[in-house]
Amino acid sequence: MKKIYIFGTGGFAKEIYFLISEINKAKSTFEVAGFIDLQPKSQHLEIGGNKFDVFDEDSFFKDSSNADASFAIGIGNPKVLNSIKSKYLSAYDFPNLIHPNVVGLFETIQFGKGNIITAGCIFTVDITIGSLNIFNLNSTIGHDSQIGDCNVINPGTNISGGVYIGNNNLLGTNSTVLQYIKIGNNNLIGAGAMLNTNIENNKVAVGLPAKEIKENK
Repeated sequence: MKKIYIFGTGGFAKEIYFLISEINKAKSTFEVAGFIDLQPKSQHLEIGGNKFDVFDEDSFFKDSSNADASFAIGIGNPKVLNSIKSKYLSAYDFPNLIHPNVVGLFETIQFGKGNIITAGCIFTVDITIGSLNIFNLNSTIGHDSQIGDCNVINPGTNISGGVYIGNNNLLGTNSTVLQYIKIGNNNLIGAGAMLNTNIENNKVAVGLPAKEIKENK
């Protein structure tokens, strides 16, 4: 099994540990070797009675012996994802982690690197996905959708067919994006929102239907 390190030490990092455990049930692939944090509050993280080392990010990547490891994202913040992308994506192995029960016509779907796809997600057909995106529990992605990099798709989100999503966006839990809508970069779509009009860049949109209420700084 290949060693894999998880970015983050919060609750979502534990969810990624669970995801890797589920992947290993189908085929033993990864050994979780530890967690990485920019400013660790503790040297260890305990999950289910198992204690894992927590490494300082800067020190970890100065150690050349870690160059052959794999890495996974356990942080649900688009700005942090974008920072990790700029510093590490081109030089290190970020496998796509896909829960075994995810449904999709995968021969028609293009993935970049380091995507996290959790249990219950559905991808239909002719979809293009960039890198370092998070698709949380029970999200659905419709036909001919295009999704860029470093987006966080929270649980129960429904992205309809033909949707375009740029980079560094966060879509709240149980939000809906109707067919052929375009979303730019650095936007926040609120939980339960229904987006039926295009949104450009750096906006916060909430409601049913969603309306822009302020800049996303």
